[in-house]
This record gives sequence, structure tokens and C-alpha cells, in this order.
Amino acid sequence: MTASGERKPRVLYLVYWGAAEPLGQSLVLPAVRRLAKLGTDLTLVTFEKPGDLANKDEIRRVSADLQEHGVIWKKLRYHRRPKVPATAFDFIHGCVRSVLSQLPGRPDVIHARTFVGGLMGMSLASVMRSKLIYHNEGFYPDEQVDAGVWRLNSAPHRFAKALERRLYSKSDAIVALSNRAKSIIESLPAVERKRTPVVVVPSCVDLDHFGSNRSAPYSHGDTLRIAYVGSVGGRYDFEGIGRFVSFLAREVKLHLRIVSRSERSLVETILDKSGLPDDAWSMNSIAYRDMPNELASQHAGLHFLRRGISDHGGSPTKIGEYWAAGIPVVVTPNAGDTEDIIRRDRVGVIVEQHTDEAYGRAARELLALLQDGALADRCRRAAEMHYALEPACARQFRLYEDLAMPRNARASARASGLGRL
Repeated sequence: MTASGERKPRVLYLVYWGAAEPLGQSLVLPAVRRLAKLGTDLTLVTFEKPGDLANKDEIRRVSADLQEHGVIWKKLRYHRRPKVPATAFDFIHGCVRSVLSQLPGRPDVIHARTFVGGLMGMSLASVMRSKLIYHNEGFYPDEQVDAGVWRLNSAPHRFAKALERRLYSKSDAIVALSNRAKSIIESLPAVERKRTPVVVVPSCVDLDHFGSNRSAPYSHGDTLRIAYVGSVGGRYDFEGIGRFVSFLAREVKLHLRIVSRSERSLVETILDKSGLPDDAWSMNSIAYRDMPNELASQHAGLHFLRRGISDHGGSPTKIGEYWAAGIPVVVTPNAGDTEDIIRRDRVGVIVEQHTDEAYGRAARELLALLQDGALADRCRRAAEMHYALEPACARQFRLYEDLAMPRNARASARASGLGRL
């Protein structure tokens, strides 16, 4: 029962990531723990990569943590290759195991996160007569075009776009990552016609995890410590980062710290081509629990995306973590709502183009910004204002409650305006 004495909403939380991988550790686990604490009877289904499953100690730690919070965890193995058959197998396996996990009852709500997770959720919601929340995690078909996987308007792109439109039309509520994405989704004919609730939930940060431990401010003559966290390749413009950091290294002494699971050989090739000296960068993969101390030792964080048709749909995880650690960001334009926040709150620098002139302007802005004694506090406030976990989970929990209500009560709530969150 919830604190009000009502039955807890029963939720099947389905995500096509692993709980033990970095995205799961930073985005999924904090959210499901909070949702369970708010009063959700929650079953979590994830797809774990073989390397993460092999880390038995970490799997036991995650399992014990979720069990302590009352979350039932169904961990399935993720299959990568060959891509289409592997994804199809995961799809079928995920649907079957999700149904079995809910016997003899059924979930009130299926919270389907990621594009593949959404397709599973759409199928399951029909079979199990449950309400569907599609947590879109960006515009996946367009992201595949921007990453160079598909050509614009190719058969795979058109097919995936048709599936995406169907997902939106079948959803009882939708979670968007940014206000820009919300506007795009709400303008879709099926969403507009059904008046489907669209709630903005960015890639939130567990602010309690990122404490107040911060590095000493940057002073002229110090080594400028600048971090890049996340994958290399695809939509992430690491070549642009290499060129920008190499330009910056001609102006100041610096060290680029790369925290990534990507292949070191790929990083070396890109940075060698950019001209960045070997002693000006280092790379490692660290546990999520060590990320706050890692970022606290940096002066700024980097996030470059290739310009494309999916720009407005995202909410970069690393942005909120940089700000939570009290450091500004250096970004390219149009990454969700990030650009608007930077301009309004003065918590970063935007590299408008990949030219020496634009790099020089961004470098001067960054060095001037780092002299601002109030910068760290502003960055932390930006994380609290835009990326805080608690209010985002509260919005999702209200969706659960609304969708889990009996039909007549839901109609009454909608009539009174509560159905539009």
C-alpha cells in the first residue's frame, strides 16, 4: 500500500540496457530505487552485456541493492551480433520473460524505456492489457542516420520511423528527454488527437551521489584539466573534440582525461591525427561509484555531437553529472535543452563551428568563465534545477497513479484536469 492506503501501482519497468553498465548505473538504478520508495510495486527487466554478467561481485551488489529497495530484478543476457537476429532474439526473450515474471497477475503499467524496449512494451501492453508509457530516450531512427548506420529515408530508416509513430500512437503516456522533444512529440497527429500526456524527464542525476567535493579553481599557469566521459564514435564527435583540445593545448598547458569503455586504439588513432601529444591525455574506465571523485578533479567537461536530424531529442547524461560535480561544460549546439541552459545560467561554452576562429572564441570564453568564483555553485544549481532525480521521479510516479486508477476514476480525474500532467 502507498502512504495514502491505496494499492501500489504495479509497474513492469523494461529497458534495453544493462543495470550493471554505466548507463544503467547512472540512469536506471537511481530512478527505480526512487520510484520504489515513492510507492511502486516494481519489476525491472534489463539486458546485461556478457562482460558485466561475468563481474559476479558487481551483479551480486546490484541484486542486493535492488532487493533491499523491494525491486524484483529480471536480468537477461544482451546479444550483440549478428545485429538483426540478435535483437530479434532479445525482443522475443524479453517479452516471454516479462510475461512470466508477472504471473499470476499483470502490471498496471508497462514503463518501456529505449526504442527496442518500447517495441517490447507495446507488444506486451496489448497482450497483458496494461497501460503503456513509452520513455523514448531520444529519436532513435534519426539517431541511427546521424551516426552513419542508416541513410536518410532508406528502407530501414523509413521502417523504424513507422514503428516509432506507432509507438507514439499506442502509448497512454510518453516521457521525453527535453522540452524541445516534448514540443515535437505533442505536434504528432496521433498524440495531439488523443491528448496523450507527455512528461519531460531528462537524463537525471543522483545528486546525493555527487557531493560537494570540488577541485581547486583554475588559475592561469595551472594545468587545465578537462574531461570527456562516454562512448567514442557514432553520433559522438570525438574527432571534433580532438581538434578542439589540440587547439586549446597551443594556448594553455592542459590534460585531457577520457573516461570510456571504448577501444583505446580508436582513441589513440583520433588523437594522434588531431596532433594532441601523447602526454597530454590519459584514458581509463572507472566504476560509477568513483565518478564523483574523478569529475571533482577536473576543471571542465566536454560533450560534442555531430549535427543532424536527431539533435533536439536528447538529454546527455554526462552534462548533468558535470554540473553536479560543479564544473562547466564545453558543447556543440542543439543537444536537447543544454544550449538554452548554458546561455541562461552561464554554466558552459558553446563551440558553434569546427574552425580555428570558433575554437579560439570558445577557448577565450572558457578561460574567462573559469575565473568566475561563483561558477561551481552555478553549475551545481543548474544540475539541481534541471537534472534532479527526485522531482523527475515524482512526475513519473504521478503518471503511474493516474494510469493505474480504475477507468471511472481516471475519467473523473481527466475531467478535472489531472490527466494532463
